[in-house]
Formats: sequence, structure tokens, C-alpha cells
Amino acid sequence: MDQAVKNQTDRVIGLKPEKTWKTIFFRWEWGILIILIILNLVNSGISANYLNYNNLASTLKMFLDKGIIAIPMMMVLLLGEIDISVASIMTLSGVLMGFAGSNDMPFLIIILIGLGSGLCCGLINGFLVAKIPELSSTIITLANMIFFRGIAYMIIENRAYMKFPPVMHFFAWGNVINIPFILIVFLLEVLIFTFVIHRTRFGRSLYAIGSNTTASYFSGVKTDNVKIIAYGLNGLFSGFSAMFLVSKLGSARASMAVGFEMEIIAMVILGGVAVTGGIGTVPGVFLAVFTIGLLRFGLGLINISAETIMIIIGLLLIVSVGLPNILLFIKNLPFVIRINKFLEHKK
Repeated sequence: MDQAVKNQTDRVIGLKPEKTWKTIFFRWEWGILIILIILNLVNSGISANYLNYNNLASTLKMFLDKGIIAIPMMMVLLLGEIDISVASIMTLSGVLMGFAGSNDMPFLIIILIGLGSGLCCGLINGFLVAKIPELSSTIITLANMIFFRGIAYMIIENRAYMKFPPVMHFFAWGNVINIPFILIVFLLEVLIFTFVIHRTRFGRSLYAIGSNTTASYFSGVKTDNVKIIAYGLNGLFSGFSAMFLVSKLGSARASMAVGFEMEIIAMVILGGVAVTGGIGTVPGVFLAVFTIGLLRFGLGLINISAETIMIIIGLLLIVSVGLPNILLFIKNLPFVIRINKFLEHKK
């Protein structure tokens, strides 16, 4: 019993393993980086214009709105939870911004409405997940996915809001010193979340709760507050991403962003974040965002249909989830165990 408690406590405290060449080079992130390099080589072979700067810049503008949500989504998965309502939050935020724009509200008010609605939706998710532990986060966010999009349809039905201040166009299509504005925003977000997740007490709490919620609670971690904050940030950045989506589309509809949640979750899981919680890094998710985004672009170069691309991304998600278990199975095979013991004996 004492040993079990000690093991749980060790997981919660997050004792850092000794750094060896294996822990440095045998990391998930290196695998994603290799895949990304191979992907770029294949894409450049498919199209001679792939490496053209203007083409790459335009491609980034197509998928980085999803990447903006993938980073805070990582926090939710680190908790061992999930949020499949993010696309509906994007839609509702976009529709509310469209409603404000159609009523000639100032640009700043439109932005605050988008961010505020996203934050409110996220906090609702977080509160329900934290206060009703009997229901899984999958069920709660599935219900809210339908609820939030339903509100959007009630507001706008099958129409579209197309009246936005001219400055909104800059969010998705603007450049700063010939660098896409959305790329600059995404990189800043990655830097901030890298610090928050890997260098702050809040970040350590995410890993602790994902590793063992009960032990974290008895270690003094305010588990409910951490969950509400994580979901709130996820909702806030969904509203933030909606600004780029509306800017890109030039309109707000209740049918936009359908299916985005699966691609966003795929980015996070491919980045090495465990669905069981407690494992993952921001650099891994960062690389996975570009891997899936450029994979979609490369498949588009050879005229693969959107439906087939979704199937491929779904298969990639299955492989990403199953690969750690496959590697663990191989590691526990008798002959592999004997080889490891032999190598350890040689040392």
C-alpha cells in the first residue's frame, strides 16, 4: 500500500527522469519532424511550385486557424479530458460577430463579442466537466457541440452575415513584412503556451491531474479550477480563431467549421499528447499542426477529394493513438525483454 501511494505521488510531482541519449533522441517529436521533412520532399516532388514562397504562405493561411485551437486543446487532453465542441464554439462566435457587424457595431465591440462568447462557451464546458464528474467530458462536450451550433442556427438559420469592417480582412489574408499575420500570431501563441505549460505551476498541475486526479487533489492541486481554466482558454481561443475563419470566408454561417474538431484533435494526438492525459509537449503539437496542414495541401495537389483526405486523417489519428500501445506490446515481448536484460548485463 505504501509503495502504491509512493508511486502515485511520484507521478503527480512529475519527477524528471535522468537525461540520457535515449531520452533525448528517442522522442516522439523527432518522429514527427522526420515525417514533416519527408512530407515536404514528397510534396515538392509532386509539384515544382510547392516550395514557392507565395504558395506556402497561402497554404499556411488555410490551416493555421485550426492550429490556433490545437495548442490550448493540448491542455484539455493533458488533463485526460476532451473537447469536441470547439468547432461549434467557432461557429457561434463567428455568427455573433456577424450579427454585430450587420448592426454596424464598432470593430472593437465585434472582436470582444467573438472572444467573450468563446470564453463563455469554454467556461460552461469546464464547469460541467469539473462539477459533474459522473459524466465524461465526451458526453458533455458532444451535447454542447449540438447546443452551441443549434443557437447559431436559431440566430441566422440558413442565411449568412457578410457585413464586416474592412480591417477584418487583414486577419486571415494580411501580411506583416511579407510574413502572414496569422503565422506571426500562431508563433507568438506557441511561445506563450510553451512557457505556461512547461514552466509554470499551472502547467505542472495539468500534467499532475492527467497522471492521477485523485493524488493531485490530495496533494493540494485545485483540480476543478484547473479544469475550468483549461476549458475556458480552449473556448477563448476558439472564439479568437473564429475571427480568422470569418475573415478567410468573408462571411459567417451556421454551417461553417463542420468537422474541424476532429482535425484539431488529430493534430494534438499526432503531436504526442496521450488521450489518457499527463503526456505531451507543445513542440510536438506545433510540428503536428504543420504535418497535417501540409499533408492536406499535398493530397490536394494530386486532386484527392476532401472526403478521402478526411479518411486519411482519420487513419492517421488511429495510428497515432495506437502506436504507443503497439510499441509497449513489442517492448513486453519475451525475446525483447531478454535482449534488454542482455544489453543491461553487458553494461
